[in-house]
Amino acid sequence: MQQGLSPEELQALLVQRKEATGAGQRQRRLRKDTTVRPFSLVSSLTLTPRQRAMLHQWAEQMAHALRYTLISMLRIAVEVRLQSDALVPLTALVKEWQKGAYIATFSPLGVLGNDHCVALSTPLAMVALDRLLGGPGLPSSVQRALGRLEVSLLLRFMEQLGRVLVGVIGGEASENQTVRASVLLSTPEQLTLFTDQQMVYTFCYEIRLGAESGQAWLCLHADALKGLERSGGPKISSPPDRARQHPVAALPLTLRVVLGKGRVSFRELQRLRVGDVLLLDAFKGTPVPLCWGERTLCLVRPGVRGGQFAVQVVEEQSVAQRGDLS
Repeated sequence: MQQGLSPEELQALLVQRKEATGAGQRQRRLRKDTTVRPFSLVSSLTLTPRQRAMLHQWAEQMAHALRYTLISMLRIAVEVRLQSDALVPLTALVKEWQKGAYIATFSPLGVLGNDHCVALSTPLAMVALDRLLGGPGLPSSVQRALGRLEVSLLLRFMEQLGRVLVGVIGGEASENQTVRASVLLSTPEQLTLFTDQQMVYTFCYEIRLGAESGQAWLCLHADALKGLERSGGPKISSPPDRARQHPVAALPLTLRVVLGKGRVSFRELQRLRVGDVLLLDAFKGTPVPLCWGERTLCLVRPGVRGGQFAVQVVEEQSVAQRGDLS
């Protein structure tokens, strides 16, 4: 028969079991309550495959969006090529920016929030400024100080780049967001305002404007990706349906009524909004082109037929002949 435990040994075993149970509960509680600080823990620097796919998709979309945005703004041949998309310390970028770059922080509201960065290399900024001021787009000097008008223009240019970033990453949810750029930073003393603890997702692009080339960085704070991933990830914004923006095409949506008597001027037709209904005395209005996308299909004259709103299709020749007779 096995020898029984003495009261002292039994008490020691109970105390040991209680201590082990308490230690396990404390460990589980620590694992549950520990909050991950995105700017201080090394574990936050590891991107999941889903996050890497999102970043790659955003970077590719921004390459196309930047190209067409810059062409329409500067009216000059533009080539955009993605160089890198990565999660890096902001101080590492600041050291590279000190070689010659203009930096602006912009504050979008909504899905992104907080302050984000746009950096433009000095040669690229000078080409853009010269083009915005009506020049040929060739920088005379890359080391001269900027005037007040040039600083204002460059800030507006930075806001446009920030708007592209917000629009691509936020998708449809950010179409109506406003982006405001703050003070333009250019000197090493100003760049030291950034702290060492900040991590940014940076999208670096090589942009060629005409004959000159330079780099542009669009930076997104590290914690923004986590919130965007929870909200469903990137959404590709579809082009707006331009046909529905035309007043005549959208008139069956009767939301409110606009009463008119006699003839209606073209200015009144231009003030029509989606959902307006124009009530006229027969077809006496000035013809207006009916557009479908970019095409002008025909001329139409809105009016009333049998107490119901109607649109009369008018040929251009008859309108011209009637004008000659009058």
